[in-house]
Amino acid sequence: MTDLNSIFDQLVKSTLWPKFKALGYKKSGNNFRYYSPEGWGRIIQFQKSQYNSADSLSFTVNVSLYLEDFEYYLSNQKSGLKFQEVSCAVRKRYGHLRNSPSDSWIELTVTSDIAKISQQLINDFDQYVHSYLVSIKSREDIYAFLLNGHHSHYPSAQIQTMFHAGYQQEALKLFTSEFIRSKNINSYRNTLNSIARELEFPA
Repeated sequence: MTDLNSIFDQLVKSTLWPKFKALGYKKSGNNFRYYSPEGWGRIIQFQKSQYNSADSLSFTVNVSLYLEDFEYYLSNQKSGLKFQEVSCAVRKRYGHLRNSPSDSWIELTVTSDIAKISQQLINDFDQYVHSYLVSIKSREDIYAFLLNGHHSHYPSAQIQTMFHAGYQQEALKLFTSEFIRSKNINSYRNTLNSIARELEFPA
């Protein structure tokens, strides 16, 4: 009987991990993580579907950028080298890096051509994931993403991070657009009002 979990593990550990290990990443479970002592990092997370079975296993790949200051404004903590993908300032699915209209879930079944899937993953990682991540060489590169239209999943934390990093006008612009968007969402409007008081923004 084909063990799809073993095939998945083989794809992650043997097919994709060696290149990232050579670049200084650390592996923890299904995460490849790079952390700089300057307070930023990169992470590749292999996320399995919650609907997997013995006959079908689907997974996608999250490719994200971490800022320690952003995590602080998000959750009042700084995890450093143990940061999690969910706390990242910029979060993407690898399908988006390929300009795909979907999240690009990969499905393994008992009849899958594993060699073909493996080669496709290698090609995609070389062409899209690796090239995207190596373009990020500093904390300032991540700020540049945030300042150029790459909005975080957590705009309130992004507003605070940008403001305290010296980008007050950009933070105010984002705050204003979020305040308008929050018109009918009371809990979010309350959060933004609190930020406005702290940063002395008009609200």
